[in-house]
Amino acid sequence: MAASPLAVNGRFKAFSDLGAPSASLAAVSDPETLGATVPVAAADPYLGMLIGERYRIIDRLGEGGMGLVFRGEHVMMKKPVAIKLLHRELGNVDDATKRFEREAQSASRLSHPSIVGVTDFGRSDTGELFLVMEYVPGAQLGEHLAKNGRLSPSKAIMVTRLMLRGLAHAHQAGVVHRDLKPANVMLVESESEPGRIEGVKILDFGIAKMTEAASATPDPGLTRGGMIFGTPSYMSPEQATGEPVDLRTDIYACGVMLYEMLVGRKPFIADDLIKVMAQQVTVQPPPFATVAPKLRIPEVLEAIVMKALQKDRNRRFQTAVAFLQALDAAEEQLAHRGRRPAGAPQSDTAQKLWQWAAAKAQATWDDRKHRRIVLGASAVIVAALFISSFFGGDAIKPMPVAAELKGPLRQAELALSEGKLAEAKGILLQQLSKHPGNGRVQFLLGNIAFSQNDWDGGLDHYRSALKRDRGLRGDASLLLNVKSLLADKKRGEEALAFLASDVGKPANPVFVDIADHDSRPGFREKARAACKKHGCLGDVDQVASYEMDLRQAKTCEVKRAAVVALAGTKDKRAVDVLKKARRNRNGTLGRWLGIEGGNDCVRKDIDDALAGLND
Repeated sequence: MAASPLAVNGRFKAFSDLGAPSASLAAVSDPETLGATVPVAAADPYLGMLIGERYRIIDRLGEGGMGLVFRGEHVMMKKPVAIKLLHRELGNVDDATKRFEREAQSASRLSHPSIVGVTDFGRSDTGELFLVMEYVPGAQLGEHLAKNGRLSPSKAIMVTRLMLRGLAHAHQAGVVHRDLKPANVMLVESESEPGRIEGVKILDFGIAKMTEAASATPDPGLTRGGMIFGTPSYMSPEQATGEPVDLRTDIYACGVMLYEMLVGRKPFIADDLIKVMAQQVTVQPPPFATVAPKLRIPEVLEAIVMKALQKDRNRRFQTAVAFLQALDAAEEQLAHRGRRPAGAPQSDTAQKLWQWAAAKAQATWDDRKHRRIVLGASAVIVAALFISSFFGGDAIKPMPVAAELKGPLRQAELALSEGKLAEAKGILLQQLSKHPGNGRVQFLLGNIAFSQNDWDGGLDHYRSALKRDRGLRGDASLLLNVKSLLADKKRGEEALAFLASDVGKPANPVFVDIADHDSRPGFREKARAACKKHGCLGDVDQVASYEMDLRQAKTCEVKRAAVVALAGTKDKRAVDVLKKARRNRNGTLGRWLGIEGGNDCVRKDIDDALAGLND
């Protein structure tokens, strides 16, 4: 197979944590965070150093891929502080310094009891950028969960409520965190009663996003489209696919943490972080009764968590305040359970929560927009590299699931959500023998085949599925999985042909992307033909596409076709392209040897094209 896109395309990346202040333990980067982590050095040259003429470094708390975190003190005030230093070698890297500056800007505009305070920012005498924050003794939420296990429902609600209050403040100020996780939440314990949590502090706004309304000088280049930032286990689906994010990404991360606090495990677990991202995009969170049947967590609380974890951001809580109100209503219900007087009034939010819980209990598994499936690792990498409108577009709907298949398919999808591919495949093959004409069974077998790197088998299952149910051709997992084969030398042409002939219009974003950017002339030509057939030619940057044809052409015939095509675009941008091509001459030696390296053989064609474009 061709090299993974992860290895050849630098757009797929994430920045490691810089660590988080902790009084008891070095807070190194979360092992799940995408990006390299630098080990803590045995001999620390920074200890005792004076930073900014007023902060002395006392000891190291943690280290990440971009910088270091120390405990220090203000030398005049004798006040403990936390100091974050950007790695010296990154001090002249424009992107890294801008991100560090943005953390200072985004955090400094926030002042809330649930957000760590930032008090100073500057550059040390030795050249490192530094950030000074309030020092927060205590443990990270992640450390606490690892040591003590799950929290009680009341304590989990309390911690989540405190986080949401801080987020509500940040969102109102136009700041979206984008990397919320237990490693970035400090638990503040009571001084008088050790072990009792009385507050939280949200840390590390290093990859925070400031909305244009909040930022005087927004920098669109700092967060380029398609880049992936964050930690897979807490990423929202839109983060995992490289889409633009907003405050609802933080709502999703809070939902993941509340799920983990309540049941003692994350909703999505896999042996590969890319597979975790795949599950974030397409697999529904396992019900509490599945992962923790003995806990008997109140149904209304589960309904809140599942609403926060909706794949479609429009179906989540739309603000942190709305999430808070739901938790308040849940506590109201739980506090009065079994002793509310008959006919006693309930708040509107409480009534809605019970409606959500009832709807969840009655809902069938067959939510066509958010089917529970598992993508292969390559599919998610491709999803990260190419932003496409796969999760919307045409309203293509698959056929309803037959009643006798719903039970077995639910068993299969639960096995898939737990990574038990062999078990899921066994269930599906059994159903295939009973229902050979069912497209949904073939479709799910195709997903499993791609997850197991059986590309040929996956395509065969998909072909069979689409013959039986054309509505499946718009499914996100099918599109992403097939698209992952386009870079494969052996299967790329077959995958493109499958998209053009079997899938059609739902694959238009793929065709446009290939026509605009692919380095293979044959692929661009076929993608333009597919766009002409399926109605997306108007979305193709035809000037850029035909310019690549002209630049890569080896014969006069191919060059002439590209020149004519450029003239046919009637786009004034083609004038500069053709003028540049006209200046590409063979040279005396080339003409003498008969080498067609330049464009002498098509100069007349170029002149004719320029005349037509300048009319």
